[in-house]
Amino acid sequence: MELSVNDFMVMQPGYPQVCDTDKYYYVIAVHVARAWDRCGVLNNIDERVRVRVVQAVIGYYQDVVADAGLWRSFTSFHREQFGKPLPHYDETDDYIDFELNLDDLRFLIWYTLDYSVNGAPSPHDERITQLATEFYAVLDYDYVNAPAPLNFTTMTRIDINDPAELQATYDLTYWFYWRSYLMQGNAIAAADEAMPQAQAIISTHSKSDATPLLHDLNDTIMSRRPATVGPVIRPLASWLQKITE
Repeated sequence: MELSVNDFMVMQPGYPQVCDTDKYYYVIAVHVARAWDRCGVLNNIDERVRVRVVQAVIGYYQDVVADAGLWRSFTSFHREQFGKPLPHYDETDDYIDFELNLDDLRFLIWYTLDYSVNGAPSPHDERITQLATEFYAVLDYDYVNAPAPLNFTTMTRIDINDPAELQATYDLTYWFYWRSYLMQGNAIAAADEAMPQAQAIISTHSKSDATPLLHDLNDTIMSRRPATVGPVIRPLASWLQKITE
């Protein structure tokens, strides 16, 4: 699998800006991709989908190292509603909230495949567990020494109630809804929903006139359509409050 620098960077907060820790995490993402190639599990899946899985896994890893709040918010919402941190998997004695967990990786792999391909494996498929175990070994190797990813810590430590941070709040909102690892499935569904309107704008306006209209459409979708991860469905404002509180 080829994981390009752009495949990694496009999912980063603040893209296209580059920060000092990006190289470190890109290298780990490449190691995760190579571990998948070596283990030979589910290698018949489309390359673009496999890249999407690696993007989700490395984004989760950065989030957990930084305690940026995305994963913390998802598992907290899920625990409030269902009494456990994850869909499909019962909470085990060795599950540690907001830390690197094997079951987190199992869920992320399954969930990404579920919204990306027809006939995705069951969340309890042994191949999902095997792949998660391979990824866990790569991520856990230097977990305690991993540097906090600067883009994650900067973007998610803003005060969303401070008028002086209005632009930063919008940037976080846009990234979280359309670009973050946690919302990839949500973004695909939202883009599909908005596609007829977007195509109508593009076909009836010049590029310069269409650009602001498309931005407005993005903002409308974000404000109207709840942000969804599996069974957790919350208004975007609720996610942002949970992440930054």
